[in-house]
Amino acid sequence: MIRINSIVRLIAKVKGDRGVIGGKYKVSEVKKTDVKLCSIEGDDHCFYADPKNVVEDIFVSIPDWVGTRTDVNDFGSELEETVSNIVELLKSKNKAYGNTALNPSNVFSKLSATEAICARLDDKLARIKNKGINDKTEDTVDDLIGYLLLLKMSMKK
Repeated sequence: MIRINSIVRLIAKVKGDRGVIGGKYKVSEVKKTDVKLCSIEGDDHCFYADPKNVVEDIFVSIPDWVGTRTDVNDFGSELEETVSNIVELLKSKNKAYGNTALNPSNVFSKLSATEAICARLDDKLARIKNKGINDKTEDTVDDLIGYLLLLKMSMKK
C-alpha cells in the first residue's frame, strides 16, 4: 500500500508523466487517481504519476542488529502510520459531511464548533465507559482521537 513518505520506484510512464523510469521518489500526496512523487533529496522536483506506475522500493539493506533490538524508527513508523490513518479518516468524514465539525450548520443545535465537538467527545467517552475498549469499540477510539484533533483545530479559531 502506497502511503505518504513511502519510497517508491517509477516503473512506467504515461504521456505527460515526468520522472525517470527506475528512479526512486518519496510520495508526498496520495489521491485516488494519482500520487505526487518528489525527489528524495527534497521537494524541489515533484510531479504526479498514476499509482499503477509506481511500486514501493523494498530493496533495502537491513543491518543484522535490527531484528535484535527495538529501534526508535519502529516507533516512529508505527506512530506515522497510526496518525496517517486518523488523518485519512478525518478527511474522509469531512468530505462526506462537509466541514460541519469546524463550521456547524446549526440547524437544530446552536452550539459553537468547540462546544459541539466537546459534546461528541462526551458521547464517545460514555460509549467506552459503558462498553470498554475492545474490537467492537476500536472505531470509537479512532473517532475519539479524531475529535481531539478537531477540538485542537477549533480552539485556534
